[in-house]
Amino acid sequence: MQVRSFQPSARLAPFVHALEIVEAREEATRTLLPEPGIVIGLRYAGSAALLEGAEARRLPDATVTGLHGTSRRVRTSAGGGVVLVKFREGGAASFLGVPLHELRGETLPMDALVPRDAVERAAARLAEATSAAERLAVLEAFLVSRWRPGPPDGVVQAAIGEIRARRGHVRVGELARRLGLSHDALEKRFRRDVGASPRQLASLLRLRHAVEVHRRGATLSSVPYEAGYYDQSHFIREFRAVTGQPPGRLLAAGELC
Repeated sequence: MQVRSFQPSARLAPFVHALEIVEAREEATRTLLPEPGIVIGLRYAGSAALLEGAEARRLPDATVTGLHGTSRRVRTSAGGGVVLVKFREGGAASFLGVPLHELRGETLPMDALVPRDAVERAAARLAEATSAAERLAVLEAFLVSRWRPGPPDGVVQAAIGEIRARRGHVRVGELARRLGLSHDALEKRFRRDVGASPRQLASLLRLRHAVEVHRRGATLSSVPYEAGYYDQSHFIREFRAVTGQPPGRLLAAGELC
């Protein structure tokens, strides 16, 4: 499987972390860590299925995926191809027009949120495209057509910035006090604009940082300390809670994305 990541245009960069083209010559199964932002996908070749125990549920060719608390296993057919938009935390609010907490744990057909004719036009143009550059141009045009500009919530953006800068190692109550809000007020505004609570986002960013530390060459025993966990058992508990497996088994398999 080939995953190519691209930077969005300057116009979209404040909202979009990355654009990706994922292609599979052969059938492949991946375990997907939860993303810290909303993800939308438009498939232009093949198919994909979400594996849930012994069941395989085919995914729509155009999807919107909200923030998840656990990993997902996805099987892609041979010859599959999809373009992905990975939004920054809170970035999708200006494009989807719904409170993002309503998407928590969901993978929805895109036409549940976007007019079907707009989705079909973008899908047809992607199917006609013959290069990565053409596919990215179609994707960016689709995003720009959906953009509804509005002022971001400055408090939520400040909270996101601190959580990310500290790689998830924050106390939410203290963060709320520094921002001049009660814990409940911060959580309500955060969930609306980000799609999860501050604590949920912090936990996810901690885990993703630990996985990156391991990919950079840290041994499994040193990962928790280099990633800022209290101890190894703390890291193992959080990893199991998200993936359902111990870190040694899944990280060694090399299918974690």
